[in-house]
Amino acid sequence: MIDGATIVGVDVAARRPCTAVAVQANRAVTESDWMDTSSLPDLVAWIADRRPLVVAIDAPQGWNRRLLLPESRSRVCDHALLRRGIGVYQVPAKAEVGSGAVALPAWIEVGFDLFRALRRPTRGFELARPDSLPGAFGQPPVLMEVYPHAAFVTLLGGVPQPKSTRRGLRDRIAVLREHGLRWDAYFDHDSLDALAAALTGRRYLQGLAHGVGDAREGLLWLPVPESELEERYQPLAGA
Repeated sequence: MIDGATIVGVDVAARRPCTAVAVQANRAVTESDWMDTSSLPDLVAWIADRRPLVVAIDAPQGWNRRLLLPESRSRVCDHALLRRGIGVYQVPAKAEVGSGAVALPAWIEVGFDLFRALRRPTRGFELARPDSLPGAFGQPPVLMEVYPHAAFVTLLGGVPQPKSTRRGLRDRIAVLREHGLRWDAYFDHDSLDALAAALTGRRYLQGLAHGVGDAREGLLWLPVPESELEERYQPLAGA
């Protein structure tokens, strides 16, 4: 990992503010590292001001292109998680939304807009690739799609209890602290997910993340190497 690099994790929402956190190696997360806003331009400006090497976004980056039909109606990355026992949100196809057959969830639309805004030439971000090293040899900073629930499952080695339970909250906080994300204020659902997104981005810079899916739809990044992925994840003992 490049010393002093900043990684931003974003928990995307539509009916409440988006939550973003900026983290660095070996430094505690403080109040000044947080951003809560319902304004996409303000969020994009806040991210740009921190000059991150990685922005990890908890939202789909693009439409379902139905690459797996007839085997599955899921995106390739989502299918890879489902067959491992990790539940996902389904992303619709553009044609389905255009015809009125299904509605695009508002939070997914916000995610689409955020990816689009940060990929504009004036911002300089590109989608993460397995062979890229942001900031090295002139390579640009990257955007990556992440999924905090899958991040916690793969780091814990099993499916934890919901975040709303005491055990589920404790297990997630323990993972974050084990990996150096020290935040001693109140953990809510949004801050947990933003921190898990940032942790996935940090692990990517360390060469310890793996992207699942098909690049034509976009990869979804998990905070563990491919060699550490389980064939199927079971509920944690006591969960």
